[in-house]
Amino acid sequence: MNLGFFKNWKILIWILFILGSIALISPRFGSEGLQIDYVSPDSPVQLAEGDLVYSINGDVATQQLLEGRYEGIVSLQTSKGTQLVRTNGTLGITGKPPATTNLKFGLDVEGGVRTVLLLNDSDPATVEQSISTIQTRINLFGLREANIRSIREGQRAFIEITMAGGDVEEITKLVESQGRFEATIPILLDIRGNQTTFTLDEKYAVRVEDGILHIGDHQLAIGEQETIDGIPIIFEEFNSLNANLTTIVFTSDDIEFVYFDPQRSGAQPQDEGYSWFFQVRLTEDGANRFAKITQNLDVVFGIGEGGLSSPLELYLDGELVETLRISSELKGEVIREPSVTGFGNTLDEAVTEQRRLQSILRSGALPTDIEIVRSESLSPMLGEAFLRNMMIAIVSAIIAVSIVIAIRYRRIKVVVPIIITAFSEVLIILGMSVLIGWTLDLASMAAIIAILGTGMDAQIIIVDQAIKGKRQEYGMKERLKRALFMIVASGGTVIAAMLPLMGIGLGVLRGFAITTIIGVLIGILITRPAFNEMMKDVV
Repeated sequence: MNLGFFKNWKILIWILFILGSIALISPRFGSEGLQIDYVSPDSPVQLAEGDLVYSINGDVATQQLLEGRYEGIVSLQTSKGTQLVRTNGTLGITGKPPATTNLKFGLDVEGGVRTVLLLNDSDPATVEQSISTIQTRINLFGLREANIRSIREGQRAFIEITMAGGDVEEITKLVESQGRFEATIPILLDIRGNQTTFTLDEKYAVRVEDGILHIGDHQLAIGEQETIDGIPIIFEEFNSLNANLTTIVFTSDDIEFVYFDPQRSGAQPQDEGYSWFFQVRLTEDGANRFAKITQNLDVVFGIGEGGLSSPLELYLDGELVETLRISSELKGEVIREPSVTGFGNTLDEAVTEQRRLQSILRSGALPTDIEIVRSESLSPMLGEAFLRNMMIAIVSAIIAVSIVIAIRYRRIKVVVPIIITAFSEVLIILGMSVLIGWTLDLASMAAIIAILGTGMDAQIIIVDQAIKGKRQEYGMKERLKRALFMIVASGGTVIAAMLPLMGIGLGVLRGFAITTIIGVLIGILITRPAFNEMMKDVV
């Protein structure tokens, strides 16, 4: 090859794409430490996702050390230098072995879950709001690399969630809850005398006649609900002594903010497990309802300081999730930032439940009912083995085709450019995946093998046309035109076939379609023109 070969603009573009792809992929060898993949909002460590932790208190960083419990000062050697942090619990970070490239592999390779949800309401605005709510929950919960998209099938609307990390149970609990939250206080009214009153904005006389509860001028049958002075009240049951009511003091709509910072949320050892807590900020109306109801409760003294005669009961989608004792100091008080507490047998169980409730309360309720129609867990070991086999298959395919070409043409000058072009095409596809932020899954890797096959087929067409054209004394321009016409026509057909899959396919089909289209365009616009120029020089 002469020096003028490297001055050809098509060859220069090809070389620039190869160098750019290598820079984008950025292979790294001998990386040490653990790479942070999640930082809790209440973590005392000043690190971000992607940073490295080399050692903890002088010991080489391991997953067990990273997620262990510490008290006092902890010394961390990180990619941002030495950090001394104070904690009485976990560091609030998780990590994994550092990435050796910038390539992003999907849950098929790294492990994770894929979930498909059916929405009860297919209105586009409802679908978008549902996606936003679910995305908020997943982000706040701390799950990583989640891709959420809507799918339509006739009149039905689905949401597909693909997520690396986590497990099926974790994602199911997080998304299946519609998020209707209610905090209630049961009230026991003494109805034996004629002087029984129930105080809200004013004092109401209370009596039961013929099974009907009278609160002032309001009348409730058993099971009925009525709002009195802004407070929803449900008449549950009665006997000769008492009438049982349930009052709804605040709901999801009354929660303005959920705190995640370590001063107002956390978990700590208690008895044989761990207690957790976090504070929420209520609207003024919600806080006033709490004050109105608690003024009707009595102070009961037992072990420790006194509490009120009824607890605060927390319900999520109609299920009781926690019963909280109300301190006597809160009787009749307007409390804007109450605490939600709970208990777990292990630290992981406590933190998981705390984070789940925080995420659901912060994101709000889903605008419609949902049904999980499919949820599957994918093992990372299966994905890694498949990926390794894919790499072997790609190299084997190139070698096998090269041997056939060598036997057919018996020219090393023809075989070498084909091998180089094939490897460069795979390299550029991987580089483009980094550039656009595309996650490579098993379907994408399968598409690369398919593209490799069609690409080498196109190169054989170019070689054959060049040799045949030369033998028939066609001009180089005519030979190039013939070869490129067949390649572009074939590539256009493949792209047309892939477009429907990209638009309406589920995750697997969509990954295959997108990777195939990218590969075909790279072949038509970059590698085939460069290979044409190589053939001009060697044929």
